[in-house]
Amino acid sequence: MQSRKDSGFSLIEVMITSFILAVGLLGIVALQGIAKKSLADTDKQIEASFLARTALQELRADTSWLDATSNITQDTIISTILANAESSASRSNLSLCRNIAVTVTIAVSWQIQHTAMSDPADDGAACGQAITNRRQVVLTSLISEAI
Repeated sequence: MQSRKDSGFSLIEVMITSFILAVGLLGIVALQGIAKKSLADTDKQIEASFLARTALQELRADTSWLDATSNITQDTIISTILANAESSASRSNLSLCRNIAVTVTIAVSWQIQHTAMSDPADDGAACGQAITNRRQVVLTSLISEAI
């Protein structure tokens, strides 16, 4: 009898190769979703850092709020100074809060994607504290006199 030389792939080899390829491609697709979520969070963090730095620079540039005679007057002046930063924050679904004591604390927070909604910290002592389901950038500075 003459022996026939087999050539090509068997069906089982093709099926195993297809299965390995499919598992690999599913892993790549899953990593793409994780990368997209990470990129969105990084974009928010960069924007929040920029807004917090801008708010602190505006408070350093206009120190008229340091000479205010009462807390109400000081709060009004600070609200006027930070109006542009707060407006930019709200347009970007960010929340800006401030705490003025011995130091100035500016916190910009945003909602974590795909989580239940939570309220951002209000102005006052809670500014800069951890908030459930929100991420934030907190900057603290000492502003004591005009530069």
